[in-house]
Amino acid sequence: MLPDDICRNMGEIKVRAIFGELTADGMRKVLKSADIASRSQSISTKKRNEEWGARVWRAIGERRPRGDAGAAVLIYEWLTRHRRKMLASFLDDLGVAHDDGLTDAEIMSAAPPEKTRDAGKKLLGRFDRAEVAAYLLFLDAQSKTEVFKELDLVPMLGPA
Repeated sequence: MLPDDICRNMGEIKVRAIFGELTADGMRKVLKSADIASRSQSISTKKRNEEWGARVWRAIGERRPRGDAGAAVLIYEWLTRHRRKMLASFLDDLGVAHDDGLTDAEIMSAAPPEKTRDAGKKLLGRFDRAEVAAYLLFLDAQSKTEVFKELDLVPMLGPA
């Protein structure tokens, strides 16, 4: 499952909320990667960010050519800047050295697939299931693997 598919399955409300958690710098990275203009007529930062979030959702929802790149940067920025505790927990379970959830290691080849899948199952019990599902699906997408396929994560992405 590609990052834009992950985002579409999460839905507009969650995607816009995730975008809203990013810093202005993170938001601009997402906009640039999706080839979306960052110009805004809005005077307030809040309205500008909402406008940008709507543009990102349209790019992803309408399956625009650069929507997948934007979705990948959106998920990456959100995970690495706002869900590091979840990333650290997963890496600890795998025995992968990290700096507060960040690592240069090849996560998906750091342990046998069964151990990696088991670490994913544990994560589902510790953190928000939709967010864990997005993370695990993103790992599979970035690594071009299907380690977490058996966990049936896609239904967990949508609103509860």
